[in-house]
Amino acid sequence: MKTNRLIYILFIIGSGIFASYYGGNISYAFFYLAIFIPIISFLYTLYVYFRFKIFQSMDSYMVVKGDWNNYSFEIANEDYIAYRNVKVNFLYDKSTIKKTEDSIEYSLLPNDKEKMDTQIRCNYRGEYSIGVDSIEVTDFLYIFSITYPISSKLKVKVLPRVVSVEQLEIAPALIDSKNPMQFSNFVEEELDTEIRKYLRGDNRKRIHWKASAKMNELLSRKYNQKPKAKVVLFMDLEKIHGEDLSIVISEDKIMESILAIANYYVSKNTPSQIIFGVEDIKQIHINSKYDFDGFYKACINLHFDTKISVDELILRRLQGGDNGMFYVTATHKLTKELYMASLRVLSGGNRLCILFVSDDVSDNTKKLMEDMKKAGVDIYQILSEDEIEDILSKNA
Repeated sequence: MKTNRLIYILFIIGSGIFASYYGGNISYAFFYLAIFIPIISFLYTLYVYFRFKIFQSMDSYMVVKGDWNNYSFEIANEDYIAYRNVKVNFLYDKSTIKKTEDSIEYSLLPNDKEKMDTQIRCNYRGEYSIGVDSIEVTDFLYIFSITYPISSKLKVKVLPRVVSVEQLEIAPALIDSKNPMQFSNFVEEELDTEIRKYLRGDNRKRIHWKASAKMNELLSRKYNQKPKAKVVLFMDLEKIHGEDLSIVISEDKIMESILAIANYYVSKNTPSQIIFGVEDIKQIHINSKYDFDGFYKACINLHFDTKISVDELILRRLQGGDNGMFYVTATHKLTKELYMASLRVLSGGNRLCILFVSDDVSDNTKKLMEDMKKAGVDIYQILSEDEIEDILSKNA
C-alpha cells in the first residue's frame, strides 16, 4: 500500500507539472483526474462500509470457560457493485477460533456472500465480546484503508470451569479424601439413653434387652445423628492490581479453586460453606448439588472489587466459636493481617489451608510463607502457569 501511495503522489506531481508546462484539455484532464481519484476512493470505502452485511451467531451466549462452542460468521454483498478488499478482523485477546487467522480478506461480487461455520472457545471467565472486532475496507487502487469498529459485537457470559478433583490431598487427615467414611465428615449415629417401643423393621441390635425384660415388652434404643463436620471456604474478592491478562488469570484461579473444592465435597456428601465479601459479607451454604449449581451460576456476576479483606472474613467467622473446622482460603496476596488471623484460626483448634494465587516470589513473600508454615498453616502457591487440579491433588 505504501508503494501504491508513493506512485500515486508521483502521478499527481507529474500531471501537475505536465499541465503547467504544456496546458491543453488532455493535460488538465489528467491533473483533475489525479485530484479526484482519492476523493472517489474514500467515498467508495465509506459506501462499502455502510452497505455490506455481516452476521455472526452462537448456539448459546452463556458458555463455560474452555469449552468449544459452535460459531457462525457470514459476510454478504447485497448491492450492485463489487466489494474489493474487505478484511474482517477477529478478537483474539480472550477467545480462540478454530482454523481461523487473526483476519480474513474477502472480495465479493454483487449478491455474493461468504459463510464460515466453525467453533469458538472462551479462555477466561466474565462477560466480554468475541468474534468479529472490526472491518477494514481498502479501495480498489490500494491507496486508502479505513478500519471501522463493529458497533454490535457478539457478547457472551462465560462461567468459570468446575475442575474435577478425585482426591483432595490438601485436606487434613481428619477429612480423608481416600476413605472419608471413617471420619466425622459424614453422619454418624450414636446411642441415646432414651428408649421407645420396638417397631417392625428396627435393627434388632438396638433392642434394649434389660429394659424389655423389665417392662415385659420389646423396647429399642433411640439413636441420635451427629451433625456433619463443615468445611469453610474463604474467597478473596479484593481488587487485584497488575497487567490485564494476569489479573484475569488470577481471578479465574481463585474462583475455580473454591469451586473445585466445594464440588469435591458435594460429591462426598459433605456440606461446606463459602464466605466472600461484596458490599457486605456473604455466606453461601453448599449442602447439595442443587446448592452448588445455584452458586456456580451466580459466579458470573461476582466481581473482584470488594473492600472487605480476607482476614476480616476469617476473623468475623471466628466470632462464632469454630473448633475442629477445616478452613480453606483462596487469596491473591499475603499480609501480616492474614498471618495474625491464621494464628487465631489455629489457636482455636482449626486447620487452615491457604491457596496463594500469585506469581510473587519476592523475599518478603517467601519469608511470610515460611512463617505461616512454621505456625502450622498449609500453604500452596499457585502460579499463573499451574493447573489447579495438580495443586489440589498433591501432597504438601
